[in-house]
Amino acid sequence: MKVVVRTVLHESDLEAVPRTSIREIFSLISKSLGIQEVWYFGLMYYGHDAEEIWVEQSKKALKDLKNHSTNLHYKVKYYPEDIGEELIESITIEFFFLQVKLCILSDEIYCPADTCVLLASYALQVKYGDYSPDTHNKDILQKQKLLPDRLRTQFSMGATEWNKNIENMWVKHKGLDKEEAMLEYLKLVQNLEMYGVTYFNITNKKGTNLLLGVTALGLNIYKTEDRLNPTVSFPWSEIKNLKFKDRKFIIKPTDKTAKDFVIFTSSGRMSKYVLNLGVGNHSLYVRRRKPDSPDIVKMKEKANEIKHNRNLQKKKYYNEKTLREEAEQREVEYKKQIQHMKEEMEKDQKRLYEANLTIKRLQEQLEDLQKSKEELEQQRNELSAMMERLEQSKNMEAAERQKLEEEIRSKHEEVQKIQEEVERRDAEAKRLQEEVEEARRKEEELRRQAEEALRREEEERQRKLEQEELETLPDDADTSLPELQQVNDQLKEQLKLLQSKLEETRQQEQESDLDRIHRINLLEGRDKYKTLADIRRGNTVRRVEMFENM
Repeated sequence: MKVVVRTVLHESDLEAVPRTSIREIFSLISKSLGIQEVWYFGLMYYGHDAEEIWVEQSKKALKDLKNHSTNLHYKVKYYPEDIGEELIESITIEFFFLQVKLCILSDEIYCPADTCVLLASYALQVKYGDYSPDTHNKDILQKQKLLPDRLRTQFSMGATEWNKNIENMWVKHKGLDKEEAMLEYLKLVQNLEMYGVTYFNITNKKGTNLLLGVTALGLNIYKTEDRLNPTVSFPWSEIKNLKFKDRKFIIKPTDKTAKDFVIFTSSGRMSKYVLNLGVGNHSLYVRRRKPDSPDIVKMKEKANEIKHNRNLQKKKYYNEKTLREEAEQREVEYKKQIQHMKEEMEKDQKRLYEANLTIKRLQEQLEDLQKSKEELEQQRNELSAMMERLEQSKNMEAAERQKLEEEIRSKHEEVQKIQEEVERRDAEAKRLQEEVEEARRKEEELRRQAEEALRREEEERQRKLEQEELETLPDDADTSLPELQQVNDQLKEQLKLLQSKLEETRQQEQESDLDRIHRINLLEGRDKYKTLADIRRGNTVRRVEMFENM
């Protein structure tokens, strides 16, 4: 039986017997990807209207999938509460990054324009590393999708201006390696209201159409027109049990004074999906509040060791890079100095040539003077006074000639010294070039060794089983909400400039409902976690009543 599993990294074609369990297929794909944090992932296929249908691993075999076995997807199913603290290994971080990036670009997760630009700049840092104007020309930004399509119509900014804003932020990420840039990207996405929320159409007892959002933090109830701001929220710490009977889905609170609250899904099958997703999220919620198992501790130690070694390599790389850049700068300066000396030498040679012409003219004058002597001897008596003056003139010209010859000898010595200095500089530049080439060779060797070490680590990874039963929360468990991830200080000024441009170019008639809701949230100083904190105030009884009266 043919099996095709697609991931954000690649597509796998397998052949398996019909009785092969889904768990075996999942394990095989996880191992091929090198993923050990398997509890975040699942296998799914798309049903009618692009509905995501997650396959239950414990009870399903390939034969149960029928014609869906060639349309399976290995995707993130459960999201952590705090990405920066919980994701352990690089491959898991990369998988989350690639999947979440697709959700941002396709508008599956709503993201405001300024954050979209910042995320695009981190994505470029992930793909290309530090920005370099010599290497990264405009074509790099133009030939790939970096922003959701809606932004092109919502703002009257051209592609060049969008790309310039992305580039300006990309410059600020200098020094971040691939994993650090991916984590910064994910931390920002974690602030978005729709991140990690799976929505289901439901009704309450009054028949009001609502949305149920299943998240890592609990169950949220939304009005159908607003997917950003939940109206009621029940954290997992307040939920004791989940069960359903056909469309009727029952949630039992831990508060004994609160009655069970009931929602109605669109079908029994949908109720089953809600239960499966709810049980999995609740299990991970409880697990995060217990001490790490020995396997997780070992995994974290390995990841920390790899990260430590990578940071050492990174530090060494940047030190070598700095030294190399300084050496290259010195080489440029040496070349300028050599060029300057060559120009000076050319000027000296020109002056020497002119001096030689002067000497030649003097020699010709001396010859003429010798001829004149014979004539002057014949007229000695008549022109004695003139001969004395001529003799004085002759002596004066000889002194000038001697002085000029001294100057020429001095100039020869000066030119010789310059030539020796040029040769010394040339030798020093060649030696420096050899040092640069040796540094490049060492850098390539270190990178190859690091890649080989990572590959060996990935090959040794073993799969871990998901735990899906409901558990009781430890008595001293911390149930506080995560903190909003703040933008790096050096990017805040850049964001302010971008926000001003966006306000100037906003085409309000093109705004969506989510854009307007987000703008109102900003004006009111609300964010994802403030909203959750506000609607979780009061006891469970009161919130159940609020839900039933919606």
